[in-house]
Amino acid sequence: MRSNIQDIGGVILCELKPQVLIIHGPIGSGKSNRAEQIVDRARTNGYKVHGVISRRVLQGRETIGYDAYFPNTGETIPMVYKNKPNEEGWEPLRGPFKYNTRTFEKATNDLVEAAHLMDERTLVVADEYGHLEARGFGLYPGILKVVEALPGGGKLLIPCRSDKVDNVLKLFASDTKVLIMEANQYDFWNCLGDSFI
Repeated sequence: MRSNIQDIGGVILCELKPQVLIIHGPIGSGKSNRAEQIVDRARTNGYKVHGVISRRVLQGRETIGYDAYFPNTGETIPMVYKNKPNEEGWEPLRGPFKYNTRTFEKATNDLVEAAHLMDERTLVVADEYGHLEARGFGLYPGILKVVEALPGGGKLLIPCRSDKVDNVLKLFASDTKVLIMEANQYDFWNCLGDSFI
């Protein structure tokens, strides 16, 4: 393991000061909720926040889709939905899910724009790095632009499923400070402390 990557498992590391935080876990583990909590903390601490957060949409206990929430504008747009009729702009994803190509284009464009605006007081969220991104689609082009801009300052938060952590790590240069945490870790805030935001 590179010395600049820390996988927190109950250890408080305040001196790391990571530039990238990867929050991982299975579906429904709270990755997007953690992202929204970190966005709130960042705003309280004077950060500008850009990017996209995937909000799960439930019908009873069943996940029927995900909406894209843009924290810089407050806008929410349908992103991925189950059993969507054959409407223009909706493409098959996995199983019964389809994704809205226009929403992904908007999210990617917002990430590219955020890359140009990054400075020491900027947080960019790319939720989530998933199946599309692992194949170079979805948010991937926008995430790459943000990664390229990281040497100029700013922070990047990427929620993903646990099986995508290695894919996400491959995006970064060896000297990028990366912190990896489980979304449902019982002592999440104690471990994170003030190290990221």
